Amino acid sequence: MGESMRKIILLAAVLLLATAMTACGGDTAPTELSSVTEAPTDAPYIDTQISEPEWTLAEGVLQLEDDNNVYAAGADILYFAIVTNADGKQELWFRLDDKIAAELQSKSTDNAYFMTFNGERVGAANLNDDCTIAKISDENADGEITAWASEIRGLS
Repeated sequence: MGESMRKIILLAAVLLLATAMTACGGDTAPTELSSVTEAPTDAPYIDTQISEPEWTLAEGVLQLEDDNNVYAAGADILYFAIVTNADGKQELWFRLDDKIAAELQSKSTDNAYFMTFNGERVGAANLNDDCTIAKISDENADGEITAWASEIRGLS
C-alpha cells in the first residue's frame, strides 16, 4: 500500500468518524415556537421602595367598617402587606385609596374600625395619621396574622 493510499484511507476514516459524531448529536439549534401568538400574562407586581412593606394584591373582598358603616370596599383598598416590627410582632397593613383616606380624615378619631375579608372579621383596625393605612396588630386580630395573610393572598 502506497503512501497516498494510506492518506486517502485515513482521510476517509476521519470523515466517517466526523459524520457519525455529528449525526448522533441531534439538533442542537434552538427551536422557536411559531404557533405561540399570545404573550404570557404578567404576574401582578407592585413596585415599592426597599424601605416600604412588600405590598400584595388581595384575592377577595376587603372592607373597612365600623358597627354602622362601610368606609372602604373592593378597589378602595389598593393592596395589603404583612409587616414584622422590630420587636418581632406582626401586623397586617391595608393601603387605602387617597380619596377614601381624605374622607376618613374628617371622621372622628374615636371610631372603632375593623377590617373584614369576604365577610369574615379580620380584626380591629387603627388608621395611621393621614388615614392611608389601616393596621391590624397581633393583639387585635381575630385569629393568627400569618393565617389571615395567606388567606387574603389566596394561598389557603
